[in-house]
Amino acid sequence: MLYNEYTYYITLRRKSRGSEVLYNIGSESSITTVLRLSGKNTDKVFRSVIEALARQGAAIPLRVSNSEQVYSIREDLGPIVGAYLILARRARNIEKWSKFFSELLDGHYAGVAKAFSAFLEIAIELSKTTSSRKRSRDYTISSVVADALSSALKQFVDKIAKAYPK
Repeated sequence: MLYNEYTYYITLRRKSRGSEVLYNIGSESSITTVLRLSGKNTDKVFRSVIEALARQGAAIPLRVSNSEQVYSIREDLGPIVGAYLILARRARNIEKWSKFFSELLDGHYAGVAKAFSAFLEIAIELSKTTSSRKRSRDYTISSVVADALSSALKQFVDKIAKAYPK
C-alpha cells in the first residue's frame, strides 16, 4: 500500500504564465512529483482540496507565500487526493467534483475512498509500463494514463454516487 511508506504533499505555484498544482509523494530521502495540473481551474482545484482537507484536519501548511503554497497531506488521505487530482484533470465542472470530493472525505461514500487509492496505484503502475521516454521532465503518471483514468474516474463516480442514498 502506498500510504504506509510515504508522505504526500500538494503544492500550488503561481507563475507569470499561470498556476500549477504539483502532487508529490516522498520519503525522508527523496520526493517525486507524481502529477502536475495546470490550466484555468488550477486555483479552484487546489483551493477545494485544501478546504476539504482542512475540515478533516488533514492539511498542514509547510510554506505559504504569494508565489507558492505547500501543504502536507495526512497519510491516510494522500492516495485519495492523488486520485481526485486525476479525476479533476481537464474537468469542466470543478464545483461538481469538489462537492463529491468533500462528501467522500466526510465519509458519505463508504468504500469509495479505498477504490480511489487503488486508482492512484493503477495510474502509477500503468505509467511505469507505458512510458518509454526518459524521465528528465516527465512526471510519474504519464499524461496518456492520467487522461484515460480521469475519464474512467468521472464515469465511475457518476455511476457509483447514484448507488448511495442522499
